[in-house]
Amino acid sequence: MKAFALQSVLAALWLMTSAFAADDSIAAAIARGDAADEQLKTPEALAAYLEAEKLGGKSAEVLSKISREYSLSMVDTKSRDEQRKLGEKSLEYSQHAVAADPNNAVSQLGLAICYGRIAPYLDNKTKIAYSKLVKEHVDKALKLDPSLDYGYHVLGAWNYELASLNPVLRVIAKLIYGDLPPASYEDAVKNFKKAIELAPQRVVHHIELGRTYAAMGEKDLARAELNKGLALPNREKDDPGAKERGREALRKL
Repeated sequence: MKAFALQSVLAALWLMTSAFAADDSIAAAIARGDAADEQLKTPEALAAYLEAEKLGGKSAEVLSKISREYSLSMVDTKSRDEQRKLGEKSLEYSQHAVAADPNNAVSQLGLAICYGRIAPYLDNKTKIAYSKLVKEHVDKALKLDPSLDYGYHVLGAWNYELASLNPVLRVIAKLIYGDLPPASYEDAVKNFKKAIELAPQRVVHHIELGRTYAAMGEKDLARAELNKGLALPNREKDDPGAKERGREALRKL
């Protein structure tokens, strides 16, 4: 009997030790991924996060990180088909992250971003349907954490896109939403300004605010904001693309 009890204790200790070792391995993989992500080394970051998942890391945090790297990988290819596939993979992981923890603000925001990123590759009806999901999830994210600058950026982009819909898409939007929700360039400006207040160092906030001013015909304000964005150093994977949009907007003014 005593021998059996000893064996049970040893087995329990072995399981605990194995669990701690697995946790350490997952943490190490995440740390490698974070370091690679900080250096904009997307393939290395993705591989590390996928390793963490394989080791048992199924948290919303890990799944959101994987989703982010798949999304950023879209920048590294010019193939539209490959971009769509990566976007779909990113969306899939983001959905899993929200399912793992619906109260995780970063995961909710990530899902909103994923719906927005994949939308340009889809048919018009699906594109508008996804815009509704963008709004739903970004609202949830900001309710959970009002300090998310990218949350306000996504709201700004949502307002901008709906305000600039062509007549055909407006008809589809009315069918999807029931009636067009209140969206305007003015609200987009407010959202982008809030994003800048929270994170003035982000290139994309300034560029998109400038583009919104341009759409409103506010040329002086547009030039000022676009130039602010262009003057900032590149820190994020999307910054070169954002700056190209900014330069294109300046050329059209």
